[in-house]
Amino acid sequence: MNEPTMTQAQALARVDQLVNETAAALTPKPRLELIQSSVPFSMCLDEGKSENQVVVNRAYWLRGVPSSENMSIARQVHAFWERQGHVIMSTGGWQVGHPSIGGESRPDKFILALTWSAGDDLYLAATSPCVWPDGTPAPADR
Repeated sequence: MNEPTMTQAQALARVDQLVNETAAALTPKPRLELIQSSVPFSMCLDEGKSENQVVVNRAYWLRGVPSSENMSIARQVHAFWERQGHVIMSTGGWQVGHPSIGGESRPDKFILALTWSAGDDLYLAATSPCVWPDGTPAPADR
């Protein structure tokens, strides 16, 4: 439980890398628009983890992609994540044109998501595992 982790800054860099690499693989190329509500760091809620650990999450609207391309984008994301060696954990909404994909990055187990939203928009998100803000347990957690 009290093992060193990547730092909060490293987790943020990895979250952004996962989203940006996915977006770069898509046609048509989306413009990423940060969803501000995804910015604050969150307390780690995983059982057995310290309340001093945090998770880093970022979500981005895929702008400039016509809604008629949503299913194509979802298929491309699915295929890209598989090519990267990530694990697809769930899919849904494909039959009704409201695709969602949940995945987990390898080897570092970040949560990945492509999600359809009301208004026929898609967003990409990535969430880190629980990390210590500076990479090492707080004194009280050692």
